[in-house]
Amino acid sequence: MRNAQVRKMSTAGNEALTELLKKAKLEEKKDQHFGFSVRLDALSIHAQNKGLSATEIIELLRAEAGRFESSAQEII
Repeated sequence: MRNAQVRKMSTAGNEALTELLKKAKLEEKKDQHFGFSVRLDALSIHAQNKGLSATEIIELLRAEAGRFESSAQEII
């Protein structure tokens, strides 16, 4: 069975929705960057407090990169 009723959408409504989505994406990106910055800061404080060597810091960063990669794969 076909639905014969067709609804027309206004262009102005679409533009407003597009702008709203654009703003939401920018806010999400801003929040992600802030969270990443906070995490890097926490890692640097941890490394400094523990007196980690360069090798240990590299291992810490690699582990963190793996955590971010795993998190990204869960989103997809």
